[in-house]
Amino acid sequence: MNDVKKSLVSKEQNVIIAINAIKKIMIIFLGPFLATYFIKISKESMIDLSIYYIFSYILLGLNSFLVAKIIKNRFKIGMFRIGVILNFIYIMAIVILKENIINHLILISILFGLSSGCYWFSYNLFVINKIKNSERTKYTVKSKLVSSIVGILCPVVLGSIITITNYELTAIIILILSLCQVILSFILTPDTEDNLGKFNLKRTIKHLYKNKQIKYSFLVEFFVGLNVSDGALETVMTILIFNSFKTNMNYGLITSIVTILSMISFKLYGKIYTNKDDKKLIVVSSIIPVLSLLLLFFLRNNITILIYNFCYVIFANILSLTREIRLFNLSDSDIVNRENQVEFVALREGILNLGRILGYSLLLIAGISKSDIMLNIVMVILTLSIFIMGMNIKKIDKFE
Repeated sequence: MNDVKKSLVSKEQNVIIAINAIKKIMIIFLGPFLATYFIKISKESMIDLSIYYIFSYILLGLNSFLVAKIIKNRFKIGMFRIGVILNFIYIMAIVILKENIINHLILISILFGLSSGCYWFSYNLFVINKIKNSERTKYTVKSKLVSSIVGILCPVVLGSIITITNYELTAIIILILSLCQVILSFILTPDTEDNLGKFNLKRTIKHLYKNKQIKYSFLVEFFVGLNVSDGALETVMTILIFNSFKTNMNYGLITSIVTILSMISFKLYGKIYTNKDDKKLIVVSSIIPVLSLLLLFFLRNNITILIYNFCYVIFANILSLTREIRLFNLSDSDIVNRENQVEFVALREGILNLGRILGYSLLLIAGISKSDIMLNIVMVILTLSIFIMGMNIKKIDKFE
């Protein structure tokens, strides 16, 4: 009986990894390649991108609390499926609107915020509830490796397709993949967890606010939103690379090479640091992106732009991996406890999106000012936030 149960859990883990792999393809298409599309069709691409993301993450943050309230009453898998279906509608809107997307930024932002809120909130709870702490490092490393493999192939393939054909045709391919994701979501079984009671944010804040581990984790989430997880620094990097190397194919090739290096780093982390102290690695990973930015300021050319991009992607992703393992383990620890788990994830998502909103607000100011000095100041703030993020990750226990 236990073997059957383990087999079902393993199957569900593989299905969720497959769904996330498709999500990764969509993120690449709807993230950096959407940014390059905006550069092509808009004279004020930085302003338009900033407005799009600010509205998206305001709605995503608010939607997270609504989703949390619904999920509290045993609707986790249903909400996950709603997120996947809304994502399909979101991509369909892009296919239909084509270049008119610039005139419908608010509509696209609403669809993005609703779909992402339902998807990621439900996914986080799935990982917390279905995967034990002892298995979570293994699962996270496996998930990151699959994501990295997709990340290697996808940018160069998508970049080539967009360069040879166009963005609009590529969107139709992504729409078909989104339909596959919808089908896969119905393989997942409902959560058998009992009703966890009413959603009570006030109780959870009162329970958690004095704990240092919680404070460090929330600080980390804010800075992750600022610079790593779909943050403004990723968009700045996309603009720098695309403006320097001109085509989607070149951009995709560079992104694929960086992802190969990231995959090697994840593999090494999984082998060396799974059951060891990784604090020295965290410190090194926090410092190197800052040093690469200094190099870029002293000598700006295509080579130093590549070095900055490589250092940012590789070491920020190592920090993101260490943070993710700690965060899921903290969510399933006695500090949070089952009663406050949903509210804890809602607070975390809200703080993550606050970081994103601040980052894109700074980018919007840089875009409106049309000043290279202002853009450089924003890059310094965002890159230094990686260091601050790392120093706070180091303070969070692994809970293994």
